[in-house]
Amino acid sequence: MGFKPLQERFSYYALEDGTVLGIKPAMVKVYRLQNPDNSLASTPDGAPAYFYTTQNITQVLTPDEYKSFKGDGISE
Repeated sequence: MGFKPLQERFSYYALEDGTVLGIKPAMVKVYRLQNPDNSLASTPDGAPAYFYTTQNITQVLTPDEYKSFKGDGISE
């Protein structure tokens, strides 16, 4: 199934050694699930059911590199 990213942002974590680790999941593929009779599957509450694959994109930053991003809106 086709898709387009609407927003992709990193989450940043301060490690004990001072390094900052940035992690961002990126969607790779999306599939709409089907029932055995080929009708579209739904969750118990009626929402469409999907299967998706993602890839984690990472950044390893020094504290100074991370601080330089804070003014660019990257860390929000």
